[in-house]
Amino acid sequence: MNILNSDQPKVLVFTATYNEIHNVEPLVVEISQAAPLADILIVDDDSPDGTGQKLDQLKLNHPNLVIIHRERKKGLGTAHSLAIIYAIKNQYDVLVTMDADRSHSPFDIPRLIQRLGDKDQGVCDFVIGSRYMKGGSCDYGGYRKILSVGGNWLTRITTGIPIHEFTTSFRAFRVAKLENLNMYWMKNRGYSFFLEVATQLHRSGLEFAEIPIHFHDRSSGDSKIPRLEIFRGMKKLLALNLARIFPFLYIGKARIVDGYCPDCSGTYLYKSLSSNESNLINCVTCNAEFES
Repeated sequence: MNILNSDQPKVLVFTATYNEIHNVEPLVVEISQAAPLADILIVDDDSPDGTGQKLDQLKLNHPNLVIIHRERKKGLGTAHSLAIIYAIKNQYDVLVTMDADRSHSPFDIPRLIQRLGDKDQGVCDFVIGSRYMKGGSCDYGGYRKILSVGGNWLTRITTGIPIHEFTTSFRAFRVAKLENLNMYWMKNRGYSFFLEVATQLHRSGLEFAEIPIHFHDRSSGDSKIPRLEIFRGMKKLLALNLARIFPFLYIGKARIVDGYCPDCSGTYLYKSLSSNESNLINCVTCNAEFES
């Protein structure tokens, strides 16, 4: 697979877990089957159902598995921010992110990676696995599908970005393209993180693509999406569109920094670039904030 000017790109597959004890073993097994040379990073937010302990057991038979345990539930957005920092610091070529509830098939991972470097279709920097583009499908029905389709349609219309799905975590990135960007989205802890990342990467000039996927409804466990998330997403969409018109309003810029967190000794840190917070460093392992 010669997609990034190397015979074998260094690939990291990431997911975040919270109460996914029945899903993590088949997920890790299937990722290992679909992408046998990839490393797997999982961030667990102290799942009360024992997911973290289950992951520690799985690691005994999966040396390519890295587990980061965080105390308490820290937010899905910060878990994905941690994965981005981890991929950059460890010099991966490709980062693939996905849900842990098995709604995304690991066997689509090679297709995401291949699309990054498909010269016939146009080499790109960022690929989205989309259930709503032509050829994609989704197990959702009823109001959940109406809300999801409507939210993505509204985002497409208001932002002018020609993609069909902004709210999925199933994505592949060229890590080198992320290194020199201001990490606008680092402070976003919720599910609107995915909307913000897609919007800001597009505005930064990255080349986008989508591939059709089938989105499966979870077979075990409960959804973690808060009831109010639709309103938070609308608020974030409004803020992003206002920032497009009035760039000076959007001050949530940040960059990755080296060092250690004084609270947890974590090394996954970013520094805010907004004028009133320019001396503050944030840790996405424990969400601590401290002065540089």
